[in-house]
Amino acid sequence: MKKLLVVLLALTCLSALAFADGATVGFGFGRTQFNIASGNSISGSDIVSGWTNDNLKAGILHGGDSWPPAPRVNLDLAYSGTFTSYQLTAYINGNAMTWVNVNGTLKLVPDMFSLKIGEFDGDGFDAFRKTSPHPIRDVNNNNIGRFNGWGVIADVAPKDSGFEAALFYEVADPTGNVVTYATLNSTLGNIHVAASYTLPGMLKITAGAVPGNLFANYDRNIFGRVELLMVPNLTLWADVRYDGFDVTPAVSNINAFLAGAYAMDPLTIVLAAGYGSNDVLGTKVNAWAVYPEVYFDAGAITVGAYTAFGGSDIANSGIAIEVEPYVKLDDFNLRVSFHYITSTASGAVSRWEVPILVDWGF
Repeated sequence: MKKLLVVLLALTCLSALAFADGATVGFGFGRTQFNIASGNSISGSDIVSGWTNDNLKAGILHGGDSWPPAPRVNLDLAYSGTFTSYQLTAYINGNAMTWVNVNGTLKLVPDMFSLKIGEFDGDGFDAFRKTSPHPIRDVNNNNIGRFNGWGVIADVAPKDSGFEAALFYEVADPTGNVVTYATLNSTLGNIHVAASYTLPGMLKITAGAVPGNLFANYDRNIFGRVELLMVPNLTLWADVRYDGFDVTPAVSNINAFLAGAYAMDPLTIVLAAGYGSNDVLGTKVNAWAVYPEVYFDAGAITVGAYTAFGGSDIANSGIAIEVEPYVKLDDFNLRVSFHYITSTASGAVSRWEVPILVDWGF
C-alpha cells in the first residue's frame, strides 16, 4: 500500500509539473550497491550475497556509513521562477520514504539576494562544501562548509561578481513531537556563516564558521580553502579546519585536506590526502589518510583502480588498506569491482566484496 501511495504521489506531481513553467522532476538510483558475494578472513565464515554488507559499506577509511543498506531511489521535484523557487527531495528505501529537502526560496533581489526557508538535508546547501574528484568514493574534510538542517539561509550572490556569502540560522527540527523553539542565547550558537570569492582563471577562496557536533561536546569549525584554477585539466584545492576553542574543557583540533585530479585524456589521476589531530574523550589522536585512484576511459567502458591507506598514532593500530579495481559501463553508469579491505595490525580481519554499483536517473 505504501508503495502504491508513493507511485500515486509521483504521478500526481508529474501531471501537475508537466504544465508548470520552470518546473523539473527527476527520479534516480542513489548509488545503490548490490554485492554478488562478500566475506572475510575468519575461518569457517560463510560467503554471502545481497545488499551492502554492514561490515564493509564504503570502507573503514570512510566511516563505514556511505551506502544505503537497501536500493535507494531519489525523487526530486523543483520549481524556479523569477521571484520564487521550491525544492522537494525524497529518499525511498524499500517501504520507507523520507523527505530530506523541503524548502522554498524568495528571490528578494533577483540575481543578488535571496532568502531560503525550510529543511536542507540530504545534500544540504553545498555552496561552500567541496569533495574530492574521485568518481565514486569521494572524500572531504568532514563535510566542512555544508549548511545542513532546518532554518533560514540569507544568501548574497551578485550575478557575475564571483562573490557569494551566506548566513544560516539553524533551529530545531519541527517534525514530530520535538521542541521547535528555544531561548535566543542557546540558538545564537547555531549560526553558520561562510563566503567565497573567485578570481576567474586564477583562484577561488572560501572561508567560514560552521557549528558541529563531531565529538563529545559542542564545537565550532572555522575553515579556509584555496582552489587553484589557472592550470588547464587540473583540479586542485586544499582546506584547513580548526575546532574546539569553544568547548569546555578546551581542546584544539586541526585537520588539513588536499584533493586534486589531472586529466590526460583518456587517463585521469586522482589523489586526496588528509592529516589531523582530534581530541577524543580527552586523548589527542593524530591520524592520516591517502586516497589515490587512476582510471582509463576507453569510450564504452572505463577501467580503473581505487586505493586507500590510513593510520594513526594509536599503539598497535596498524595501517588500514583498501584496494578496489573496477570496470564501468559508461552508457549505463553500471560499475562492477572487487573491493578488498585489510590492516597491518596484528590479528586484523580482512574483508572483501564483489559489488555491482548503479547510479542513474533523469
